[in-house]
Amino acid sequence: MNQRAIIEVSVRYKSILLGLLLLLSGCAAESVEDYPDRPITVICPWSVGGATDRTSRQLAVFLEQELKVPVNVINATGGRGVTGHSRGLNARPDGYTLAIITGELNMLHWQDLTSLTWHDSEPIMSLVDGAGAVFVKKDSPFQNAQELRDYVKQNPGKLTATGTAAGGIWHLALAGWLDFCGLNADDIKWIPMNGAGPSLQELASGGVDLVCCSLPEAKTLYESGQVRCLGVMADEPLAEFPNVPTFASQGMNWSISGWNGLAVPKGTPAPIVDKISTAVKKIIDGEITLQGKTFPETMRDAGLSTRYRANDEFAVFLESNDETLGKLLTSDAFRQISSKGIDPLVFPGLLAVAMCVILGCLAVQKKVHALAPDVTKDTVTSQGIVNTVLVLLGIVAYQLFAEQLGFVLTAGAILFLLLWKLGTRWWISALITLFLIPGIYSLFAQLLRVPLPRGIFGW
Repeated sequence: MNQRAIIEVSVRYKSILLGLLLLLSGCAAESVEDYPDRPITVICPWSVGGATDRTSRQLAVFLEQELKVPVNVINATGGRGVTGHSRGLNARPDGYTLAIITGELNMLHWQDLTSLTWHDSEPIMSLVDGAGAVFVKKDSPFQNAQELRDYVKQNPGKLTATGTAAGGIWHLALAGWLDFCGLNADDIKWIPMNGAGPSLQELASGGVDLVCCSLPEAKTLYESGQVRCLGVMADEPLAEFPNVPTFASQGMNWSISGWNGLAVPKGTPAPIVDKISTAVKKIIDGEITLQGKTFPETMRDAGLSTRYRANDEFAVFLESNDETLGKLLTSDAFRQISSKGIDPLVFPGLLAVAMCVILGCLAVQKKVHALAPDVTKDTVTSQGIVNTVLVLLGIVAYQLFAEQLGFVLTAGAILFLLLWKLGTRWWISALITLFLIPGIYSLFAQLLRVPLPRGIFGW
């Protein structure tokens, strides 16, 4: 091939490459322009029943009305809030995963539980800002916060409390009050729970002595008389609950609040962020109604204390709140409630490793029965190690490529290769993959509306 021919081939390939780049850029522009064109997921880091869950679901209904696509809420609980915040803010930054963030986001990294901070997000709007409160069962002997303080002083370690995960915002609120009263932060034993909803049920059933959470979260049980509120950790009585005394009115000038808001992962394209922000602004301004009510009205009806801060204002608040909580959590008084040890997400990882080992051993056992009787013990052991490594590599590969390639392609390729390498004939492996993977995708993504990675091809 002469030099002229080489140049012509080079020019041709460059033209093709340029065309592909233009095509891809056009597709990207079109996808941003058409946003949203498929269901959106809202990740709530706490369980069903609490203020964060109720806020998430109310917002999702109004977003669905405004954006004209289904908006689903998923409660990703566990890890003291690490699970939900990580799933929300580490998602693909394409606007199809929205994150509800809470005060715990500004606490977890100070407790060495995650490297995630609010800087990993694009703040959209703060929604709820509710003061902490202390609740007891209706037949509790404590009538006010002063009686509770005096009892704890005489009987440290006798009472149990809950409201959220260990080291969470309500744990910090209660421990801070104890420290303010000159007591130890652990003089009331904290029982970790995934949110106020299950915590209040535990209180109503007599499983704990008291709960620390916001008044709106306990509204149903409080108004029905199943629980009593000893006081709210606010500077002034709440407008929604004017008859509940503040801690300040009982001689204890201690106040703290829990907040939540909407954010998207860092790196989400600006046009998409703007579109989401515009939709949320219309919702909180009351321009959209459902069944004759606006979003602020539904929040007031639920007794939720709202505080709307948009975009940059929300970011300024997050920076200030992170600094405030950091000073509290790194002080000597609060080090005992900061967990600086094993990350809670290590335990699911260990469980996954154990399951892989079991799966590998079972695969080896099947092969051993089909082998000649002179198979050595070393051969069996070696095969078990190889199979276990293959399964682990499959899990790692799914984590690395699922978001880019999508569930169907990634899971299909991994399943086929594992079946084939574990001794299944290639054509049987292919048939199992072709029937099983699309079936799983149809069941979860379409019937149950569970979001699975869609990848570059949208499936």
